[in-house]
Amino acid sequence: TSVWETAEDRPHEPEDWRRLLQFNDYKGSKNRTIREALVGGVNPGIRVDVHLRAVPSSLRNRPQPVSLFSLLRHEHKHTVVNINMTLSSDIEEPLKSKEELVIQCGPRRLIVNPVFSAGDNTPNNVHKYDRFLHPGRSAVATWVGPLTWGAVPVLVFKNKPTHDPEVLADDNDMDGQSQPQVDNLELIGTGTVIAPDQARVVAKRAILTGHPYKIH
Repeated sequence: TSVWETAEDRPHEPEDWRRLLQFNDYKGSKNRTIREALVGGVNPGIRVDVHLRAVPSSLRNRPQPVSLFSLLRHEHKHTVVNINMTLSSDIEEPLKSKEELVIQCGPRRLIVNPVFSAGDNTPNNVHKYDRFLHPGRSAVATWVGPLTWGAVPVLVFKNKPTHDPEVLADDNDMDGQSQPQVDNLELIGTGTVIAPDQARVVAKRAILTGHPYKIH
């Protein structure tokens, strides 16, 4: 419960840590940004024509409909992203911290390596580092990424390479290459975006063994 001296950690911080977006009043900033977005624009249900410039040919010839979205103020900037994540109970093995995941957060799809920590409330904002997230459990996943305002729902996927059964392996291949693989996204959990907090300390717990050398 003692105060954590963050000044001692500054020599070990990443080079761009101080350049990340910080908030003195996150709730007030979010409300102002949302009010700005509601001024003007087009009401829901109105048909509009959108003209795009320099569109690649691959996008023009796609049969699927095109989705358009816009960013709110500051959502193009990077910050310390925190989500309250729950791992599905259908997963057989625990999820290791810093493992590569695919995050669908609103219209964005990100590839991140989050760090897990306990989601409890502590008086000094220090939270225990979780090496693994077990099935059915919840934790706070943290990474550096673009800002998203509000409690946006999040889908968590894991990239599962699978062998394509339609592609036959060449029996005469003498190079020892593996069979062609197709990426398959498996939904492993859900979550909700919580307020970014650059002062949130994730501490690893170490157990020291031995005997006291000298006691004053």
